Amino acid sequence: MATGAINVEMNIAAEDQQSMFDKSKIIARRRMPTLELIHERFCRAVRLSLFNMIRAPIEVQMHMPSVKSYEQFVSEFPERTNINIVGIRPLRGVGCWIVDPGVVYIAIDNMFGGEGRLAPRLSLREYTPTELRIIRRLVDALLNDYEKAWKAVYEIKFDFMRQETNFGFAKITSPGEMVLHSKFTIEINGRPGDVDLCIPFWVMEPIKAILYNNMQGFASEPDEHWTNLLNDQVHEAPVTAVAVLARKQMLLREITSLSVGDIIPIEINDPVTVYVDGLPVIKGQYGVKEGRYSVKVSTIQHPAEFLKSPLEKARLGPSMMRSAEKGELYEQSGEHSQSHSPIQAPKPNETDVSSDTIGQLADELDPK
Repeated sequence: MATGAINVEMNIAAEDQQSMFDKSKIIARRRMPTLELIHERFCRAVRLSLFNMIRAPIEVQMHMPSVKSYEQFVSEFPERTNINIVGIRPLRGVGCWIVDPGVVYIAIDNMFGGEGRLAPRLSLREYTPTELRIIRRLVDALLNDYEKAWKAVYEIKFDFMRQETNFGFAKITSPGEMVLHSKFTIEINGRPGDVDLCIPFWVMEPIKAILYNNMQGFASEPDEHWTNLLNDQVHEAPVTAVAVLARKQMLLREITSLSVGDIIPIEINDPVTVYVDGLPVIKGQYGVKEGRYSVKVSTIQHPAEFLKSPLEKARLGPSMMRSAEKGELYEQSGEHSQSHSPIQAPKPNETDVSSDTIGQLADELDPK
């Protein structure tokens, strides 16, 4: 009986131990929403900082942060690499930034007048003093931007300690300890290279709750790159400009009494109003240029002026146009209109009323 009790206790202890290891696997698989937002802000800041330093097209891509053993992290790198040891305040511990040689050589090529088109020859040679100074500038820029990215969440500071080329001299924790691995891919002139950050997970223990917290109210900074790109694409968006030369109101019996060859008298408005996507933006004088009806621009009202008046007065959109200006004339004229002045209209012989259209309308009338 006593032996059975002892076996039960031993089995319970083994299950507890197994559950402890299962929890460590769960932690490694959990996402860190706050850290992902911090890294997104860091990528935007680094792109601008490296562009000012290297003066070349820069793209920075963030990879999902992962938790793994330090031994597994070290096995992903070659025997000799650039390792930058940094202290982390106010957290107790150290971390390391690893800069891929491809990033170093392409950055040096661009900084000294090259274009970075040739693939760098990666070798295991020692870095020269000039290369080490440029690496230090790159690392300082990374540290500065990473501190700013964390500032809205938690104040951390990185103190540069030393550079190493072998993990045997850069042991920041024991091989079995879990570490937080963050990878960023920096693309310079179309040639990518990686920058890795490794921090022991026990160092992040005081702020672990912040990392796993889903911060919905995280204040984000505007991305100037995407803002400029969106602004350029908005300016390149096509719009429809329609110059309404004349309007004619007719009764239905007058339309049905028309026959092929009849002429509908019209009077051209002066000045002519040009509607840009339904807004009366341009006014000008009607005329003919190179055999085509044209409008010489006299006044232009900026579309932003329509937003200053109340919506019930502005009536934004095509509804601002009268019903007589919305039909076939609007669609046909929009194909020939241009956004430059003078605004070209269809040729004179194209503005005659189509007899086929009138006949079709007459055929569709209900005899009753």
